[in-house]
Amino acid sequence: MKKLIGNYKGDNLYLIISSYKNNGRIYLGVETEEELYDDITINLLDKQLYSNDTVFINGNMTNDMRRFLEKNGIIGETIDVVQYNMGRYDLVKVDFDKLKQYDPYGFKQYEKYKKSLEDYEL
Repeated sequence: MKKLIGNYKGDNLYLIISSYKNNGRIYLGVETEEELYDDITINLLDKQLYSNDTVFINGNMTNDMRRFLEKNGIIGETIDVVQYNMGRYDLVKVDFDKLKQYDPYGFKQYEKYKKSLEDYEL
């Protein structure tokens, strides 16, 4: 059962956790009860993450949404900015314990997929 992040401009928002199938990195998004509301992360294949608990932020996200997510502990402040093609993307840290609280099933599926990729590489 997903836990409500909060109300944003009249919509109750919930966290979605999944993984990018091509490399197992964590995917984060927000949804209403009916549909996807916004992507939080973007998968920049050619750019290294500092660690598993860092993500690149979707450059189309509004500043208001960003502040909402930071205030609720979903994402942290920018630790680096990277150039990728014609865009610049913020790298931020995420707190896995906090993410698990909002979408425990999605987080478990992410961990399971990540582990299957690691086992395959061995």
